[in-house]
Amino acid sequence: MPTQNLNSYYYKKYKVLLNSNNYFDLTLASDERDYDEEVVFSNDLISSNDGLKLPIKIDLSSTDNNLQNVIEFGDYDQTNTLVSSNYYNPNNLDLNCYSAFTGICDVGLVGTDNGLFTGLTGQTLYYSMGIRNDFKFDPHYRDIRFKMVPVTGYTRQPNVVFSGRPKNTIYNIVSKSANTVGYYHELYGGFYQGFYKLKGYDYEVFPERVNKGWTMEVVIKPRQFDDYEIDTETEEYLNDVYPENAGTFFYFGARAENKFYHYATGTSESFSGYSRITSGLTCIETCGCSNSAVTNSNCFSVYPHSTTTNEHSTNCKCGCLSETVKVVSSPYDAKIDVLSNALSIRLSGCAVNPVVVVKSIVTTGSCITTGTCSTTGITYSTGYTFEEFVSSPIYGTCYYDCEGNTDERWVYISAVFERYRYLEDCDLLNKGGINDIRKETYQSSIDGMSYKLISPPETHSGGTKEQKIHIINFNKKWYDEIKYRLGDLKIYVNGYLFMVIQNFEEIIPRELNTEKEKQVGVPYNISFGGGTQGLHENLIFSSCTEPYVPYIQDPELFPNNILSATTLSGLTTDILLEQNFGGTFMGGISQFRIYTNPLDFSQIQHNYRILKDRFDLIDFWCLDCLPVFYLYTNYNYLETQYYDPQYYE
Repeated sequence: MPTQNLNSYYYKKYKVLLNSNNYFDLTLASDERDYDEEVVFSNDLISSNDGLKLPIKIDLSSTDNNLQNVIEFGDYDQTNTLVSSNYYNPNNLDLNCYSAFTGICDVGLVGTDNGLFTGLTGQTLYYSMGIRNDFKFDPHYRDIRFKMVPVTGYTRQPNVVFSGRPKNTIYNIVSKSANTVGYYHELYGGFYQGFYKLKGYDYEVFPERVNKGWTMEVVIKPRQFDDYEIDTETEEYLNDVYPENAGTFFYFGARAENKFYHYATGTSESFSGYSRITSGLTCIETCGCSNSAVTNSNCFSVYPHSTTTNEHSTNCKCGCLSETVKVVSSPYDAKIDVLSNALSIRLSGCAVNPVVVVKSIVTTGSCITTGTCSTTGITYSTGYTFEEFVSSPIYGTCYYDCEGNTDERWVYISAVFERYRYLEDCDLLNKGGINDIRKETYQSSIDGMSYKLISPPETHSGGTKEQKIHIINFNKKWYDEIKYRLGDLKIYVNGYLFMVIQNFEEIIPRELNTEKEKQVGVPYNISFGGGTQGLHENLIFSSCTEPYVPYIQDPELFPNNILSATTLSGLTTDILLEQNFGGTFMGGISQFRIYTNPLDFSQIQHNYRILKDRFDLIDFWCLDCLPVFYLYTNYNYLETQYYDPQYYE
């Protein structure tokens, strides 16, 4: 034991000497400072029971997190939901006071596209900011605990699939169990998705942005050989369509673009030879139009109008004159919704010894001067780029090859984003945050009909007031404040620091640029075991009359790679998510966690030691060779595009 402790003296003692004859070990005494007690003493994962630091904690072997149903290949069990053990309650509210459910009847408009609902109308999503164990595993009821649901699609008969998709896409999950590991799932095209915030509704179970950074952890097992086969003549996985996205096990951001971004009538702006199949759907409205008892849904047409004709009175001081106004709306750019709003992590290459790949889509901007004078013709051009960072094989050359001679192994992967700047709560929205590009306005102002805001019913006592909405508009301030979004993204494999991406731009998930009724559950998405289908399984109405079925697919909701092989090859779209993040992990999944703070090396190591024996994880410190450490200091631009310039004074 140490013979003396400097902290035990009540006065300065500069000449304390250490006796090497008696000092044989280093110990921590009760009066030592600045060490993490959890790392030293705890037998649990870091912040295991602290929902403020670890609000999303899922372990499939725990009946607290899922029902552990027996799931066979080819089954789809919607009750196979994943529910977090912890919950985020930063204000320490009495959850008994928030247990009542609120219903959202517009959810079907977009909820069919990932399998959450089967119908575009007539179904309701319920949410509560309390705890409701009576509906804990019901996919259509959400409480303060983050919930994930297995994805699927309903594009089979009687619904009509787009001709450019000759095969059905398969989303299978199979239940398994193993010694020490317990119950887990093998993914065959299937994965889980969940939303942690509903834009325009008082539901939020994970912070919109964190003070310093976040940590995501998974325990997964890449599969070498499949136990089941699909009919390749009629069926396919997302990985077959987008092999470059195969192996995606984590996705963070918007689930899809705005499904109703274009006009219902007319022809596409990019291809005049295509007359929209939605031309008869101008009558489709939100549920608030048909049910006056619904108070949280505004009444409006689902598809935007290309022109609007209104009559209003003018010059009423000397007698009112009736004036007819025809307003032409500008088409909406769908890709604005996804820029700086998507991040994925995947394992790529052979399952025995894969590489780690990080991919995101971020905006870029620069000033362009036109004309003869430096003070005129200044344009701020905004574009986007896909960034992709690839590591070396995770096991290096340590007895692993891709010949299938090695047993499948579980791997514990941690992704830690740590911003260079700590931001106080009051600065999260304004310093490099969403408020830089979020503008509060009225829909009438966007449509060029501001006069409606000073005419009945707005000006009548008791009249219905038009509610304000948010629109997203990228601007110079967003790029100037990039310093508030930069940080290090660190990738750990089995507790070993494997890759550091410096100057990584933080992805801050945000709402879509449309009304809240048309984006329920689409933004603020997290995927486990896959990326996102995007609008691959989109469904729209085929008529305005009940029962509105069969549902059909809208060609303008597909990316260019799907359209290029059809008679609509001349049609181009700005649908980006599906082709860039549509992919799934093929293998076993067991654990998933997200922290609201960046864990340090000692904490990652602690979690590794807790998990090591249960999953028989490779110990990098006991190998005679280690993988190459990758440090990225510059962005690797894979693809850069530019869209409509924006002008500033």
